[in-house]
Amino acid sequence: MPKLLVDAHLIYQNTMAVVDVCRKAGLEVFGVTKGVGGLPTVARAMLAGGVVGIADSRLANLERLRSSGIGAPLMLLRSPTMGEISRVAALVDILLCSSLPTINALSKAAIKQRREVQAILMVEMGDRREGIMPDELGDVLGTAEKLPGIRVRGLGTNLACLAGAMPTASGMTYLGDLANELGPGKAAPWTISAGNSSALGLIYEGKWPNLSLPAHLRIGESILLGWDVMTKKPLPGTSQAAFRLFAEVIEAARKPSLPGGPTGCNAFDEEIQPLDRGTHRRAILALGRQDLGSGKVMPIDPGIEVVGMTSDHTVLAIDEAKSAIRPGTQLEFRLDYGGLLAAMTSPYVGKIIKD
Repeated sequence: MPKLLVDAHLIYQNTMAVVDVCRKAGLEVFGVTKGVGGLPTVARAMLAGGVVGIADSRLANLERLRSSGIGAPLMLLRSPTMGEISRVAALVDILLCSSLPTINALSKAAIKQRREVQAILMVEMGDRREGIMPDELGDVLGTAEKLPGIRVRGLGTNLACLAGAMPTASGMTYLGDLANELGPGKAAPWTISAGNSSALGLIYEGKWPNLSLPAHLRIGESILLGWDVMTKKPLPGTSQAAFRLFAEVIEAARKPSLPGGPTGCNAFDEEIQPLDRGTHRRAILALGRQDLGSGKVMPIDPGIEVVGMTSDHTVLAIDEAKSAIRPGTQLEFRLDYGGLLAAMTSPYVGKIIKD
C-alpha cells in the first residue's frame, strides 16, 4: 500500500510564514483543511501557526474537527445542500453563501437551534463559479438582513478555481468599494473574505491594495505545499516537504518505449504520444489513479521520470536513477494539490502523521 507522510511541524512553519506576510498586508488568515480531509492534526498546526479559524468545503470535515476538540471558529466554504441545513445551523460559525433560498432555510434552522450563523455573501467577479452578480447584490442583501438567525457579516469572492480568473489589485479594490457601499451603519463591522491562496501573489509582489474594512484570506494549498498556486514557485520561508508519498516498485525491466502494433485510446480514453527512448529501463509502482485520481506525483530523484499512470500502475523511466531500483524498492515523491487531495481521501493510501 502506498503511504503518505504528513509532517505537522512543517505545516506549522509554513503557516507562520504565510500568516506573517498576510498580517503585514493587514489581512488575517483562515486555514483551509479540505486538501487533507479535515485532518485535526493539520488544523491544530495551522492554528498554532496563527490562523484565526479553520475553513473547509465539506461539512463532515468540520464535524470531525469540532468533535476532535477544536474550538476555533469554523467556516463552511461551500453552500450546503438543503439536506445539510440543520447540521450547518448546529455547527458552523461562518458560511460563505450565494443562494438566497439556502440563507432562508438556514435562518429557519438557526432559530430552531437557538443560534446565530454569520453569512458572507459571495460576489461573482469573473471565475464563473459561485457568486451573486454585483447588480443583484443589493436586493439579496436587503432580504437576507431581515432574516432572524442570520447575520450578514460582509462580502467575499473566489477566483482562480474554475475559469482561472486571476486576482487583481483593481478587483480587490472593487470588492472593498462594494462592501463600503453596502456595509456602513451595521451593528458590527463588516469583513471582506478576499479570496484564496491565489491572492497571495499580490501580497508577495507588494500589490495588495489598502482596504478600509477588516479582511481575511482563506489559505490551504499555499500552506500545505509551500508554493504560489499560480506559478508553483516556492514561497519565501516555506517548505515543500510537508507531504511525501512513498510507493513500492513491483517490476523493473528493460522494455521498448514505443507500443507494439496499432494503437487507440487507452483505458481513460486518452490518445498517448509516447516519447521514443528506445529500449530502456522501466519500473512499475503499486500506485495508480484509483489512489491519486488525476493528481500528479513528482519523483524526489531527478533521474526518475513518470511515463504514465493507469488505474493501478504507475510507469517510470529509471535510466538515470541515482540508485539501484528493483522490486521492493520504496520510492519517494512530491504531490501536486490534486494528488494530495486524492491521497488524503483514498482508503488505499496509508497515512503516517509526524507531529
